[in-house]
Amino acid sequence: MRAVIVAGALGAVFFLPLGARAAQLPSRQAGMWQSSTVVTLADGTKARGGAPVVTVSCVDALTDQKFFTIGGSSCTSLNISGGGSQYAIDSNCTDQGKPVTVHETLDYVDPATVEINGMVNEGAGPISLSAELKFIGPCMAGMVPGDEGDIENGQFVKTDNVNDPGNQ
Repeated sequence: MRAVIVAGALGAVFFLPLGARAAQLPSRQAGMWQSSTVVTLADGTKARGGAPVVTVSCVDALTDQKFFTIGGSSCTSLNISGGGSQYAIDSNCTDQGKPVTVHETLDYVDPATVEINGMVNEGAGPISLSAELKFIGPCMAGMVPGDEGDIENGQFVKTDNVNDPGNQ
C-alpha cells in the first residue's frame, strides 16, 4: 500500500483506491499544496522524533481527488461520507498480504487549509497521523499536476506523480 506523506520515514496519509463512495470530497484550488504530517507509531512514540514530514504537491481539477483516493493499492472497500467541510474516509485494504483498515477525517477549514487525522490499523498495531495541508500558490517551475515531492535549496525535487502507471 502506498503512503502519502512518508517519503522516507513511514506511511502517513494513505492513498486509497477509487471506488464506490457515498460522498464526493470538495475540490481544492489548483496550485501547490504543502503537507506537514506527524505520525504516531503503535507504541506511542512519534516517528522522526515528532518532527513533521513536509512534502509538496501540484494539484489541479483532474488530480485533486487522486491525492486522497488513488488506485494502485489493494483496498477492497472505500467509503467517503460527510458533507460541508467535514468528511471521513474508511477503507479495508491489504498491505504485503496482511489486512489493514484506514479511517481518516478531513476538515476543510477554509479554501487554503485541510486538516487530516487518521488511524491505520495493521498487524503491528494502530498508527495515527495528523496532517495539515496548506495552499502555497502556483506550482513551481518544472512541476506538473499530480507531482509530489520536496523542496530542497529552493528547487522542487519530484518523488512521485499520482498519474504514474504504478499509481493507477
